Amino acid sequence: MKLITWTSSKLLKKKDLKAVEISSDKDEDSNVNIFHPNADRYYFLKDLLTITNDNGIRTLRVSEWLREDPISFDIVRRETPLKVNKEVFDLLISKLRANHPDYFKDALGLKTRIEFKGYDRLVQASVPYSTQPVEFYKWWCSNQDLVNMTFEEKIKLFDKVYMTKPTELKREHKRLINKE
Repeated sequence: MKLITWTSSKLLKKKDLKAVEISSDKDEDSNVNIFHPNADRYYFLKDLLTITNDNGIRTLRVSEWLREDPISFDIVRRETPLKVNKEVFDLLISKLRANHPDYFKDALGLKTRIEFKGYDRLVQASVPYSTQPVEFYKWWCSNQDLVNMTFEEKIKLFDKVYMTKPTELKREHKRLINKE
């Protein structure tokens, strides 16, 4: 990896901000070009952000992260959690929806909007999941490709269905909650 060091006599130029790589033996806190994700501030397109991913440690502007690797940006945004302005959020969602639909669907999980009986318009899957677990379970069994749930969410759903109406629960799901 290439190591970039700055002396006080060298001025930081705009082109030098594109991507900064740091050698693995260098303490990352000692490099002035590291812009750690900070949950206490808002991020705009022009802001610099350092992200560690499969490609190593890189510092790019938010706009460049959205163009080059929106998935890494979204992962950091969710884990930190980063606050971003509406323009950044809209661009991120647009890029993920258009270029990474599988990741986007998986990341939404129960926030995915679905058509569900009893609602006039699309509703977040979390609403019937919480308020009508048996009906949601029946719907989900035939529409598993539309809503991605974590293993924990599935187990909670299976437990709710088993407590409410055990005959509705499929054998394979009963085994997962040790009820068969």
